[in-house]
Amino acid sequence: MNRRDSISSSDHPNVLRRLWLRWHSSENTKLLTLAVVVGAAAALGVWLFREGIDLAHRYFQALLLQGFGVLAPALMVVGIVPVLMLAGLIVGFLKHRFVGEERLHGVAGIMEAIGYSGGRLRYRQMPLKATLASFSLGAGASVGPEDPSVQIGTNIGSALGQWLRLPEDKVKLLVGAGAAGGIAAVFGAPIAGVFFALEVLLVDFSTGTFGVVVLTSVIASAVMQALEAGAIVFTHASVPELGISSYALGGLQELPFYILLGVVIAPISAAFIRLLYWQHDLWHGLKLRQAYKTALAGGLVGVIAIFLPQIMGLGRETLNTLLNANTVEFTVWALVALVAAKIAATTVSLGGGFVGGMFAPSLFVGAAAGRAFGQLLITVFPGVFSANPAAFAIAGMAAAMAGVIRSPITAIILLFELTNDYRLILPIMLTTAVCVIVVERLAPEGLYHFGLARKGIRLVPGRHIDLMQTITVGEVMTTSPQTVRATLPLSALGSEFSRRNHHGLIVVDDAGLLYGIVTLHDLSRRKHAGDIEEAVVGDICTREVLTVMPNTSIADALKLLGAKDLGRLPVVDPDDPRQVVGMLRRNDIVRAYDSALNKRRESAHQAQHIRLETLSASRVMELRVERGSKVDEHLISEIAWPSGSVVAAVRRQGTVIIPRGDTRLRAGDILTVVSMEEELPNLAALTR
Repeated sequence: MNRRDSISSSDHPNVLRRLWLRWHSSENTKLLTLAVVVGAAAALGVWLFREGIDLAHRYFQALLLQGFGVLAPALMVVGIVPVLMLAGLIVGFLKHRFVGEERLHGVAGIMEAIGYSGGRLRYRQMPLKATLASFSLGAGASVGPEDPSVQIGTNIGSALGQWLRLPEDKVKLLVGAGAAGGIAAVFGAPIAGVFFALEVLLVDFSTGTFGVVVLTSVIASAVMQALEAGAIVFTHASVPELGISSYALGGLQELPFYILLGVVIAPISAAFIRLLYWQHDLWHGLKLRQAYKTALAGGLVGVIAIFLPQIMGLGRETLNTLLNANTVEFTVWALVALVAAKIAATTVSLGGGFVGGMFAPSLFVGAAAGRAFGQLLITVFPGVFSANPAAFAIAGMAAAMAGVIRSPITAIILLFELTNDYRLILPIMLTTAVCVIVVERLAPEGLYHFGLARKGIRLVPGRHIDLMQTITVGEVMTTSPQTVRATLPLSALGSEFSRRNHHGLIVVDDAGLLYGIVTLHDLSRRKHAGDIEEAVVGDICTREVLTVMPNTSIADALKLLGAKDLGRLPVVDPDDPRQVVGMLRRNDIVRAYDSALNKRRESAHQAQHIRLETLSASRVMELRVERGSKVDEHLISEIAWPSGSVVAAVRRQGTVIIPRGDTRLRAGDILTVVSMEEELPNLAALTR
C-alpha cells in the first residue's frame, strides 16, 4: 500500500469544509441534508455499477462466447471456462496491483471501521473495487451485487464525513446511512436497507439515527427509480398471472412444515459460512500469484457451469423459475444439486479472489432448498395441503439469508418488499425465526461476525455493557471439582473438608451425577444435634441446588450468588443438568474480574492498532524481540530500520513505553511498528 491510499482529509481540498462552516443552520438540518446527498450519490453509484455489470456481461459472455461458437460450435458450451479464467486473470491482477491484501473484506471491514476507526474507510479504492465486482458479475462468477453496492454507499458516506471533518459519531452515521442507500438502490427495497444498516452495522435504533438512515434509503430508492435502472427484483413480469402475489398460506395445518423447513435450512446456512472461510484459507495458502489463483477459481466455476449454468452470476432467471407457481423444470434431485453447486461455486469464487457479495447467493440457495422441500412434501404427502412449492421457496430465501448474514429482520422485510405481498409474511417469519434459533447452535456467529472473530475482533452490541458480561463461567470455573459421595459417612466428612481445604463440596450419587451440595456449616449443625455415627452425607446435604452452565455470564452468576447469599455454584453440562463439569467459587469471580479487565485493555489496544493502521494508510504489525536478535540490547537509533518504518510503541511487561532514539530494546519487548507492506519481512528478520 502506498501513500496515495491515505485517507487523511488533510490532503483533500478544504473547499467543502469552508462551505460547511459558513453554512449557518441547525445541526439537524445539516445532517439531514447530508443524508439526502449520500442517498442520491449512492443511487448514482449503484446505477453506474449495474451499467458496468451489463457492459462486462456483453464483452465477457456475449462477445467472447459467440466468438467460441463461430470458431467451433461444439466449444460454445465449454467456452465459459476460458472466459471465466480470463476474467479471473484480470480481476486477480488488478486486485493485487492496486488494492493489495485487506485485513477484512466487504461488510466485515465496514463493521470494523465503524467499531474501531470512527467509520473511516479507504474510499479512494472504491471505484476500482466496484469495477472489479462488475467484471466478476458480468463474466458469470457466482457472487452477488449487494456487497459492492453497500460498499459504494458506505464509502460515499465516509468520504463526505472525512472531507467535512465531522465528529466520529456523525461519520459512522453517514456510513450506516450509505449502506441503507446501497441496499435500497440495488434491491429496490428501502425498508430492508434501513433495517440492514440499523441491525447489522450501527446496532442503534435511536430516533436520530433512524431518521437519517430512513431519509437516505428513501432518497436512494427514489433516485434509482428516476434513473429508470430498475431494481434487482425477483418477480414474474413476463407471466403476471403466475406472480408471487398468488401465493398464500393454505391453513394452520401447513405451519409445522414451515417449522421443519427452518430446521432444514439452518445446517445449510451454517455449512455455507464455514465453507466460505475454508475456501478463503485454502486459496490464501496456495503458492500462486493472485492473478493465477483467481483465474484458476474462474476455471473451476466454469466447469461447474458446464453442467449447471444456472449457478452463474445473479441467477435471476433461475430464481424467477423457482418462484413460478407452475414450473416443473426442476426435479427434487436437480434442486438439491443446484444448492450444492451454488454453494461450491460461490465459495470458490469469493475464496479465489472474485469480488462480490453473499446476499444473492444465499437467496438463491434458500429458494432452491425451499422449492426442493416443497416438491418433496407434495410427492410424499399428495393432497395433504394446498401450498405451492414456490411458497416454500420464498420462505427458504428469507431463512437462508437470515442464517448466513444473521440479520432476520432485514431478511423478512426484504422478502416482503420483493414479493410485495403480505399474505406470506407468517410462514416467512416462522421459517426465519426457527432457522436462526437452530443455526445459532450450529454456527454461533454469522458470516460477518465470524470473519471478524477470526481476526480476534468481537464487536460488542450497544454502547455500555457490564464488564462481567464479557466473561463466561466456563472461562474461569474450577474444572474437575471436588466431590464426595452421598453414601460417605458423616464421621469421615470432616477430614475431607480439611484435606481439600474447601468449605463446600459437591455431592454426587454412585453414578457420579449431581446429588446436592454440602458445606462445613451443614456438618457443624448436625454435630450439635448429635447422632452422626449412622448418618451419611446424603442425609444432610442440600438437595435443591442452584446451578449455572459454562456459557452463563459471570454477571448473571453473581446475581444468583448475591440473591441467595451463596459462596459457590456447581457448573453443569447444558445437555445434562446432572452432569457436573466444574465449580464456580468466590476466588474464581475475582479471577474473572481480572480477566475482564485484561480483555478490555486488549480490546482498547487492538482498537488503537486498527485506528493507527487506518489513519497511516500503512501496515501495523507487532513484533516480539527475541533474545540474540539484531535489535536485542540495542538503542532504537542504532538499528538500521527499513525505509519508511516507524516504531510507534514498545510494550514491556505490561507497560507501554513511548519510544525515543535512546530507548534500549530488550528480549521479550513487543514492538508496534508502522511500515509499508513490502518491508514487513525485513522487519520480522530484525527481531528474530
